[in-house]
Amino acid sequence: MNRDDAIKKIKKCLALSRSAEPHEAAAAMRQAQALMREYRVDDRDLSMIDVREVRVRAASMAANVWDVSLVNIVADAFGCSQYGSVRGRFNDAGNYVRKREYVFVGVDAAADVAAYAYQVLSRQCAQARLAHIRKQPKNCKPITKTARGDAFANGWVCGVRDLVDRFASGGKNETLLLAYMAEKHPDLKTEEAKNKAAKVKDMGHVLAGIKAGEKAQLNRGVGGIAPRELLA
Repeated sequence: MNRDDAIKKIKKCLALSRSAEPHEAAAAMRQAQALMREYRVDDRDLSMIDVREVRVRAASMAANVWDVSLVNIVADAFGCSQYGSVRGRFNDAGNYVRKREYVFVGVDAAADVAAYAYQVLSRQCAQARLAHIRKQPKNCKPITKTARGDAFANGWVCGVRDLVDRFASGGKNETLLLAYMAEKHPDLKTEEAKNKAAKVKDMGHVLAGIKAGEKAQLNRGVGGIAPRELLA
């Protein structure tokens, strides 16, 4: 039995130690304490087993400001930490392809629900952004259309903040998550988001995005739990 298995067994023993049967409870507590001594497990180790990491694919390979902002809003609302990850592999055609993912780190189901919320909203934002770009005059340069689309998306994320806050339901165990991230991901680096909309002076695109974001939809799954099939 390795240390991770021992921690899981300790958690089960501690649960049994709350049994109404005195002999069963005492035996379970003795076993938990023995395992904790043998594997040098403390209370923080036991708490960390409740921390989950859930990966979701980013809206695009680029770390766009609107996408990063949405990740941050969702993570904060659901009491999670988060980080980005870029992974690559060779596809069936023999070409090396990369994909960007965001990883939500939370206690119990918080990471699952945050990942679900991000995935649903990022799809809505990406679709709304594309529709806004298609509305632009045909004589607009591609770079101008992209900038206007990004300005719209930035506004959209601002507009959806209240919806995310209403949907969220958890508090952040900041001390536990900081300890978890320091132990599991000590080498994470800060990445600067790409802001193609920085030079857009026309606030009309931002305001249009805010108005559209306020109409976004985010529904709970059965029993208030995010559907697992949407978290691929």
